[in-house]
Parts: sequence; structure tokens; C-alpha cells
Amino acid sequence: MKKNILLLSSLLLFLVIFLGGCSSGMTPSSWFGMTADAENAYVAGGSNVYAIDLESQAESWRFPIKQMVFAAPVLTGDGQLLVGGYDHVLYSLDPKDASENWQFDAAHDRYIGSPLVAGDMIFAPNSDYNLYALNLDGELLWQFKADQSLWGSPIVDDRNVYFGSLGGHIYALDAVTGELVWKVETDGAILGSLVEKDGTLYASLFSGQLAAFSSRDGDLIWEQSLDSWAWGGPLLDGDSLYVGDGVGNLYSYSLGGDFRWKETLNGAIASSPIVVDGELAVGTDAGKVYFVSLDGKDTRSVTLEGQIFSPLLPAGAFLLASPTEGESTVIALEAGAETWSFTPGK
Repeated sequence: MKKNILLLSSLLLFLVIFLGGCSSGMTPSSWFGMTADAENAYVAGGSNVYAIDLESQAESWRFPIKQMVFAAPVLTGDGQLLVGGYDHVLYSLDPKDASENWQFDAAHDRYIGSPLVAGDMIFAPNSDYNLYALNLDGELLWQFKADQSLWGSPIVDDRNVYFGSLGGHIYALDAVTGELVWKVETDGAILGSLVEKDGTLYASLFSGQLAAFSSRDGDLIWEQSLDSWAWGGPLLDGDSLYVGDGVGNLYSYSLGGDFRWKETLNGAIASSPIVVDGELAVGTDAGKVYFVSLDGKDTRSVTLEGQIFSPLLPAGAFLLASPTEGESTVIALEAGAETWSFTPGK
């Protein structure tokens, strides 16, 4: 317990300094969350959710939130857009016109992480320590209270739902009933999402480790130390893991924990890298978007105005970035060059 309190205190102090905000570490100047379909990019930030037409780059609609929102919206298979706000509400919108389908307002704190949609269930992590399981009509099926706030999106396999907490625990719950299957204490807070393959869970820890755990019982399989804190969850692509750290290192490991390469970039990496057109893409707080070959041998970059904390988003022919403290809310790259930007009107 003492260890968890010290970890959490250190984490919150770091976030206050890093983001320059309140005791929760999250401020209105923090990043915008994004998702996209074939026609629109959906951007959550400030006190609105925006739909941006990818062809015209114009605003299609906006939906106001009572307080603020920045977690990435989520599209469901049955045509909903899910948005969690700082007003403790999870909204379901029609992505065509922002008409409201339903609200889930039983949570007691803000939504930092995006919900997960799996089949006919929604798993929504909240800062009130609870994971809420809903059906697609927004009706509560079950809830589970963890040891601390939940900031990363959960993941599922064919039996369980898995997630980490700011208190440094990983949980496995029965996805249907919400019953605890196992939990394990790690060496650090978990801010991002886990990834899973072939019965192994992989997690990046704020204390500066990349670790692998058995999805069957939570036993630690291996652990590797990074040079600094890790915020975003690891990327799993093929037989490789990729993760960034707070001093700008981008790492590659095998699924068995073997170190492959490390590339030092300019600026802290606060989000998970993605794969775009056969290479890694990631942003840094120095305003850089890097493109790195999967073997780590080739690196190129483009500089944007502002800091990039949030994940990059492929959207049609574009790669979207949402800088913090820049003039534009969204900047679109095509073939590695800036092509257009979006700033909401009054």
C-alpha cells in the first residue's frame, strides 16, 4: 500500500509539472482525442466534439460538452460515436449529425481513457476507479472498482477483459459477469493500454519498464528497463513490440523480451507509436512527427507548431496530429508533409 501511495504521488507531481495544470495533471490545454471513418475525422477537445469533413477539411458539426473532453471518441459497429467527458458522462452520438442517442451518467469522475467496444458490450474506464460494462443501449450491465483511477482503454480476449490502473495493478475480469479472475501488482502506474498475443499481456509502466505477464494468471514472464517513464502503451506489430519513453527513446523488443534496437528522437514520447505504410510514426513534445523504419535504421521527421502528446491518427490519405499550444487543433500530413490544418471557428 505504501509503495502504491508513493508511486501515485510521484505520478501526480510529475503530471502537474509536465502538463502545467491542476492536481489531476490534466488541463484544458491538454491534447485532443481523435478517431475517423471514411468521411470524417471526429475530434474531442476543449468543450466540444467536432466532425471534420476529410474532403473539404471543413467542420461538419460540433457537439458541446458541459465541461471538457479530450479522450478519443470511439465508433461502434452499429453506428454510434461514443464520447466520454470531464462532466462524468459517456455520450452516444449519431456520427452523421451529432444527434444524441443516450447518456450514461452513473460515473463519479472524468473519463480520461476511451471506451472499448467488443461485440455487443461497451467497457468504459473512469477516473472514479471503476470499469463500467454497458450494452449498446447504454444500460449498465456491471461495474468493477479497482484500486485507483483507470486512464487506459481496456482490451479483451475470448474470455476476459484486461486493464491497468494508476495504482500499478493489472486486472483480469470475466467479460460477461465482471467477476475478478486475477489481479497483479506491478512496479509502476499504468497510464496506457495493454496489448495481448497468444496468452501474453504486454504493459509499459510509468516507472520505466516494459513487462510481459501471463493472461492466464498474471504471472510476470519478463521485464525490461527503459531509460525513462513510459506513458503510452506498447505497440504490438507482428513479432515485435515498440514503445517510447520520456527522454525520446523509441525501442523495439521481441515478444520474448529480447532487445532489438533503440532510436533516440528529439522530445519526450507520451503516446503509443503506430504503423503507417510499413513504418513507425510517432510524435514528441518537441513538436516533431517521426517516421522510423521497422528495423530502426532509417528515420525522418517533420516539425509542427506545438507539442504532440496524443497518438497520431491515419484518416484516409492523411495522417492527423493534434498539437498542444499550437494555433491549429488538427494538422494533416500527406506523404510526410503538412497539407492542411483545422482550427475551430467561434
